[in-house]
Amino acid sequence: MKRFALLAGAAAITMLAACSSDLYRLPSTAVMPAGALNTNGDIDVRSLDVAAYGFGHYKQMQGNPALAANTVAALDYMGGKLNTSPRWVDMPGLFRLQMLQSRNIVRDHLGISTSAPSQEVVDTMLALSAAYSSGDQAEVNKLLAAPIFTVPPEEAAQRLADIPYLPVVNNATTHADAYSFPYSLPSG
Repeated sequence: MKRFALLAGAAAITMLAACSSDLYRLPSTAVMPAGALNTNGDIDVRSLDVAAYGFGHYKQMQGNPALAANTVAALDYMGGKLNTSPRWVDMPGLFRLQMLQSRNIVRDHLGISTSAPSQEVVDTMLALSAAYSSGDQAEVNKLLAAPIFTVPPEEAAQRLADIPYLPVVNNATTHADAYSFPYSLPSG
């Protein structure tokens, strides 16, 4: 009987350890290339600005897939960065979790796999923005067929050009952006 209890206890501990490893897995986080999003300064703050502005002024993204792609790249990057970089450890956990949730909401809307590595999403979105901006339709078509997408290229293009108002995403990006400028938060 003791042997069974020991074996059952060991099995329970093993199962708990296996489950807990999923709870503490860090989110996929990209590295933004130098000069991305038209900045030579602080890429984290610039990314928060781009994401907050884009999702707060969503009508400016509609019909402008280059701007939409940059905005999605900024959100995807910061969704991971806020949850893995020591720089942002003091940001309220709710804001950081909202950014991760927003990343998945936007990925789902665009037909991007929620399990795609953030680096692939960021690289694809930045390249799409550049291709759209330069009018290189062949490159756009190639990028829209990237493996990060779960929808056909034509549908991905349509979704990117018509991102609707996403209140949860707007809220998350606005809060995170405001936190990056402490003097803009109400004191109390």
